[in-house]
Amino acid sequence: MTAWIPDLARFPGPTYRAIVDALAHDIQTGVLRPGSKLPPHRLLADLLGVNVSTITRAYKEAASRYLIGGEHGRGTYVLGHQDGLNLFALADRERFIDLSVNTPAYPLHDSDLEQSLQQLLRQGDAGRLLQYQSAQAWQQQRVAAARWLALRGVEAAPERIILCGGAQHAVTAALSLHCRRGDTVLVEALTYPGMMAIARQLGLQLHPLGMDNAGVRPDALDAALAQDIGRIAVLMPTLHNPTTITMPLARRRAIAEVLQRHDALLVEEDVYGHLPPDAPPALATLAPERAIYISSLSKSVAPGLRFGFLHDPHASRQALDDALHNTSWLVSPLMAQLACNWIHDGTAERRLSWQRQELTARRDIAQPLFAPLAAQGIRLALPEACPHGWLQLPARIDSEALIGRLRQQGIATAAGGLFGVQRHTHVNALRLCVGAASSQAILAATLARIADELGEF
Repeated sequence: MTAWIPDLARFPGPTYRAIVDALAHDIQTGVLRPGSKLPPHRLLADLLGVNVSTITRAYKEAASRYLIGGEHGRGTYVLGHQDGLNLFALADRERFIDLSVNTPAYPLHDSDLEQSLQQLLRQGDAGRLLQYQSAQAWQQQRVAAARWLALRGVEAAPERIILCGGAQHAVTAALSLHCRRGDTVLVEALTYPGMMAIARQLGLQLHPLGMDNAGVRPDALDAALAQDIGRIAVLMPTLHNPTTITMPLARRRAIAEVLQRHDALLVEEDVYGHLPPDAPPALATLAPERAIYISSLSKSVAPGLRFGFLHDPHASRQALDDALHNTSWLVSPLMAQLACNWIHDGTAERRLSWQRQELTARRDIAQPLFAPLAAQGIRLALPEACPHGWLQLPARIDSEALIGRLRQQGIATAAGGLFGVQRHTHVNALRLCVGAASSQAILAATLARIADELGEF
């Protein structure tokens, strides 16, 4: 446990808020590192001379800002730099080159939206998109979604598709359908912060599954299922976030066999699945009776469309109907119509092709910069068409110290500790989101500065 006593004199306002501000400050300045265990409520209350309820309120507020997280029976842990956990943007864009946000690349001149909106207006009935969605509109959108999933080799029945506002919304919907508060969900030992946020929202526990260089180990999944730790797993087998690992076909078959043998359920988060031109088949095609398949257009076409898909062959028809009404209402009719038009007229595939080429070009920029550092134990994993890289560091280089030095140069990255399901485990790595740079030139200059900084350790 960290012997942390906040200096409240520096922070005005109510005591509980001063505690939160002090916590954020100490995380930002490196006084508290990701994984640090905070004092229990009563102990910190005694040290500060305040009521326990004040500490409880402060910890609750800090958790809502993703500064800390609690694990039942384990205590309260620091999640990491606040900027790293704001999933979509830094507060101060002008001072930072932000490689912490996992976003696709954007063309410098993108006229697709303008042209599509003009086409919609020329049709003369755009006003209907301000109305509630009709059952007919939903069915048309589900058919378009099934067409997009077919490009990935997933045979999806349109009536089994739930439309969602992106993949994270789809994961939330899937777990809401198949889990109850207090259940344990099996996940990769390193997973994206959004998965942790979903677990907190739904009151679920996460159990980390051991990984190797091919992804989740079948024996780890087998042991967790045999011990009845959980009956549902959420896995990202293609361009895993953050490690970039893509499970080879043999590993996928082994995972599918374990799921079938234990009659367990898989939620396959395949939001990056369309990007690699030679990706192995989705797990959902190897164990269709065991898999709920999730994807979206966010990483391959455009995140602003907020158009995601959940294909569930397991839920009852009534549960699907309820989920469609409770979930698909949240999808904007305008964005859904644009997404469907793009799927049908080829715009989505064209943008996917551009994304593949651009991300591969960015990989080709990064690899020569970091290849000379491999002899020092510094390795950048960045596959073809991947929007994020995983920079693994030797023990002599502390990732938190490196992050601090990079921030002084105006470069933001995501600490490896943000992705550990077990928060006390130090992950000595950084995630570098190559898609986030506004151009190849800016990316090249930024990565060169990171490589130079590494060379000074």
